[in-house]
Amino acid sequence: MKLIYLDTNVILTRYAPEEPQHQAAKKILRNVEAGNLSAVTSVLTIVEVASVISRAYKRFAKTGKIMKREDITGAFLRRIMSIRNFHFISAGGDISIEIEESHVKLPALFAVAFEIALKSSLKTLDNLHLAAALISQRIYRQKIDYFATLDKDILKRREKLKSLIGAFVCAPTELVRTLKL
Repeated sequence: MKLIYLDTNVILTRYAPEEPQHQAAKKILRNVEAGNLSAVTSVLTIVEVASVISRAYKRFAKTGKIMKREDITGAFLRRIMSIRNFHFISAGGDISIEIEESHVKLPALFAVAFEIALKSSLKTLDNLHLAAALISQRIYRQKIDYFATLDKDILKRREKLKSLIGAFVCAPTELVRTLKL
């Protein structure tokens, strides 16, 4: 079974019908839930989703349903966390890295993201997601076949990142087309 790393933006797009890649994201997650694919993401996705949903609270409030911000965010997180065949990659235990003759202990996720940041010139959260994909392979021995994202900076660097994380980097529509979903 193919293992897909889902960037937070793909997960959120599945629930945003107005987004151009909504249908592709929906197909991917439906195939994950049906057991045709397996998917992982970083535990950071939980924080990112909570942040996005909390910031979008006013849009939800306009629907006329009276719910607290925390209730909407909690409901959304429960839905995402209940997706079958979808798992979260932890930050991992501490790893000591050397910076200018000093040793610093960092969670594995941050240590690997630091490694990637030196090579990628991407934003912090992008490096952390790429690190989670690499940790899935290095520590948990789960070979990531595809890294699905809508991030333009990551997609622009797809060839370099493919050699770095060992997975095909693609947008949801490309993944749907490639896997014939």
